Amino acid sequence: MTFTAAGPDKNTHLRIAAFPFFTDLSEQGRLLLLGALQPMLIERGTELLDEGAFCQALLLVESGAIRVFKMSPAGREITLYQVAPGESCVLGTSCVVNDLRYPAQAVCTVDTSALAVPAPVFRQLYEEEPAVRSFVMDLFSRRLSDIMVLVEEVAFRRMDERLAAFLLEKGIVSPGVFKPIEMSHEEIASHLGTAREVVSRVLQQFVDDGLVHLERKKVVLLKASDLQLRSGPEK
Repeated sequence: MTFTAAGPDKNTHLRIAAFPFFTDLSEQGRLLLLGALQPMLIERGTELLDEGAFCQALLLVESGAIRVFKMSPAGREITLYQVAPGESCVLGTSCVVNDLRYPAQAVCTVDTSALAVPAPVFRQLYEEEPAVRSFVMDLFSRRLSDIMVLVEEVAFRRMDERLAAFLLEKGIVSPGVFKPIEMSHEEIASHLGTAREVVSRVLQQFVDDGLVHLERKKVVLLKASDLQLRSGPEK
């Protein structure tokens, strides 16, 4: 994607102020950032970056979510992490700072609002502003923990445990309150890095055990407590 700079306005100033590092920038840094920000509204399903592409800008996510994933030569996907509001993509940050090609793929999973910072501007801010470097290091530390959990799950947990944990994560709104998980078997498989047939088989086991109910592109939780037991020991 190509991004063009937009001039500062009051609304943009308020939006970037939601990111804590902004208030710690020098006056020169704030003016540089405000003069370069481009507000973005990105539709669900938009492919932001392909593997091997250069990052033209860094997105600061205000609302929505971005899924970062790897795809095998055979087309199988596995989610590395999700970029949530208040965050940016750590792989994208590394590519922007070091002028590298993107090593994964990124797509918006829901309609997303973000502020785009052109790569040269973010690179300059990273070099000159301690607050930006602190923001980046915090992203790296959180994502490293996520990747370590992912490696542990892929290497050591059975698929039924991983799927049960995934359904609980997506389906529980608050204690005793559930929402349907509106995802196809293919989409769930992509997140878990396995084949659709494997997900379908395990889901059918859950149905047979009365843990979930399946509808078209939807999984409804029935017995969350029993599903919790199937997810394995608590971390």
